[in-house]
Amino acid sequence: MRKRELKEPIIPKELSPVVDAKHVFEESTEQEYEIINRSFKNIFLTKIHASHLDVKQTVFSGCRFTGCDFSEASFVNVRFIDCDFTNSNFSDTYFKCCSFQKCKAIGADFYGSRINHVTFLECNFSETGFDAAYISFGRIENTDFTEAGFSKCRLANFCVDGTCFSKVNFFKTSLKDIDFSTCNIEEIIVSDTMEELKGIKVHLAQAVSLVKRFGIVVKETENLL
Repeated sequence: MRKRELKEPIIPKELSPVVDAKHVFEESTEQEYEIINRSFKNIFLTKIHASHLDVKQTVFSGCRFTGCDFSEASFVNVRFIDCDFTNSNFSDTYFKCCSFQKCKAIGADFYGSRINHVTFLECNFSETGFDAAYISFGRIENTDFTEAGFSKCRLANFCVDGTCFSKVNFFKTSLKDIDFSTCNIEEIIVSDTMEELKGIKVHLAQAVSLVKRFGIVVKETENLL
C-alpha cells in the first residue's frame, strides 16, 4: 500500500484579482456561491462577518483581517502569505490542502476546526486556540505557538520542527509518536496523570525536564562507577 503524504495546495497560474473584498465576502455569504480562482492582495478589513464562506484555489497575500468572523467557512487549495488574522474567528472551519506562510493569528480561534494537509511556515500563532480541532497531515516549521490551546484535539500525521510550544495547553490531547525533539516544549500543560505524554518523542534534556514533573529527582551520573 502506498504511504500517504502531505498534499500541497493546487493553485492555477491565472487568478482573477479582487478589488472589493468586503463586497465579495458579503455577496458570497448571502448568495452562497463559492469564491474560486481569485487573488486577494493587500486587503485590509476589520470585524467583517464572513462566516460560511466557500473558498477554493485562491491566494491571500499581504492581507489583514483582524477581528473578523470566518466561522464555519471552507478553504480548499488556498495559500495565505504574509497575512494577519489577529483575533479572528475560524471556529468549526474546514481547511484542506492549505498553507500559511509568514502569517500572524495572535489570539485567533480555530475551535473545532478540521485541518487536513495544512502547513504552517514561519508564522506567529501565539495565544491561538485550536481546542477540539482535528488536525491530520499537518506540518509546522519555525512557528510560534506560545500559550496556544490544543486541548482535546485529535492529531494524526502531525510533523513539527523548530517550533515553540512553550506553555501550550495539551490537556487530553495524545502526543503519541509526535517528534518534538527540535521544538520548545517548556511548561506545556497536561493532565495530572500525564497520559498525554505517553509515546511522545523528545531529546534527552527534554526527557529529563518531563521526568522531573513526576517528582523524580535526576542525579548526575558522571562520577558513578
